[in-house]
Amino acid sequence: MVRQIISFILLSLFTLSTEKSIAQDTLRLNKVEAESVFLQNNLMLLAEHLSISKAEARLIQAKVWPNPTLTVDQVNLWKPSSKIQGEELIPPLSGSFGRNQQFGISVEQLVLTAGKRRKLMALEKVGIEQSKHYFEELLRGLKIEFRTQLNQLNYLQSYKSIYETQLASIQQLTIAYKNQVDAGFLNKGEYIRLKASELEILSEIQNLENEYNEVEFNLKQLMNLPTTSRFVLSSEGFAVNVNQLLELNIAALIDTAQNNRPEYQMALLHEEYAQKYLAVERAERIPNLALIGEYNRGDGLYMDFIGFGISMDLPVFNRNKGNIKVAELETQQAKINQQFVVSGIEKEVSLAALQLRRANSFFEQIDKEYESELDQILLAYTQSFKNKNINLIQYLDFLEAYLENKNIILQATVDLRNKAEELNYAVGKDIIQ
Repeated sequence: MVRQIISFILLSLFTLSTEKSIAQDTLRLNKVEAESVFLQNNLMLLAEHLSISKAEARLIQAKVWPNPTLTVDQVNLWKPSSKIQGEELIPPLSGSFGRNQQFGISVEQLVLTAGKRRKLMALEKVGIEQSKHYFEELLRGLKIEFRTQLNQLNYLQSYKSIYETQLASIQQLTIAYKNQVDAGFLNKGEYIRLKASELEILSEIQNLENEYNEVEFNLKQLMNLPTTSRFVLSSEGFAVNVNQLLELNIAALIDTAQNNRPEYQMALLHEEYAQKYLAVERAERIPNLALIGEYNRGDGLYMDFIGFGISMDLPVFNRNKGNIKVAELETQQAKINQQFVVSGIEKEVSLAALQLRRANSFFEQIDKEYESELDQILLAYTQSFKNKNINLIQYLDFLEAYLENKNIILQATVDLRNKAEELNYAVGKDIIQ
């Protein structure tokens, strides 16, 4: 008896700890909270943000001067140790260091001419802005992917809930029919047909569950959540403000898009970068200077020689013509690409606005009371079927029509949300909340 009590206590403790662990692994978030987690944890965003720091580091490198070059040469490995005619060839510098020793020391400093350093700094500053817009473009693409996945998860939760409600109802009917078949009041054919409908609903729930798990996995990947965690999404924050559609103006939307779309800003920066790159390549035609300071001991007219000099390449064979031509072509290419981006933005914004209006038009045609009326009529059909006022075929036909219409309403809702997100994506700004 005591052993049984101990086993029961241990089993209860294990059950409680398991339920607590499962509860801790379940993350319940609304749309705004989920997006906040996504923005903070997404690994691709974190990695791309480092590209901005890399561009800033390149600017730091462009600011520094080239290091001076120190050269020690003309060192004689053999030196006489004796005096010649009572005199030393080369007296020591200090103690015995430098006695009869010849060597030379020179320091050379490269000086960039034609404003090359300044032009390189300007080039890297453009590179920083490009990195920022690359990050914004990645964020823009990931946000629409994340939001459409959230919309799909919300749709699947709602649709699966409808099927689960109907499964519970039809299972009650199936049990009641089974009891009547066993008692001999009904033939088995109707029970089999009802059981088949139950299995069809179970199969559909299984398919929805599989799709739900796939979407949930994608969201957890975007949010960088543990694989073992369970993500439950609340329905809060999914309503679309359709009144904003009445205020949409295509020309104004295109202007907004050009001010906010990262790829348009990148196209402008690409042209600016090409211009500055061309300036750098043109500056490379002018040779750099090298300032030289030299000390030589024991190798000339003077025992200790200190001299200064200058050196530069002679631009005889290489005047950087090829690189300048490449930079000029890059500038032309950037201008053409800019025109292509502008044309694409205009078409994308116009199409997204048109599709959103069409989705909203279809959504508005669905009577606001229709969904609740469907639920009430289904309850009435179920009760009529229980009271034998309608037959099984009539009940199952309406149940099928009910599920199809529920799906149409949910699909229209999620399509409106997705088209709103596509317009936000095309404009580059959340103009539809």
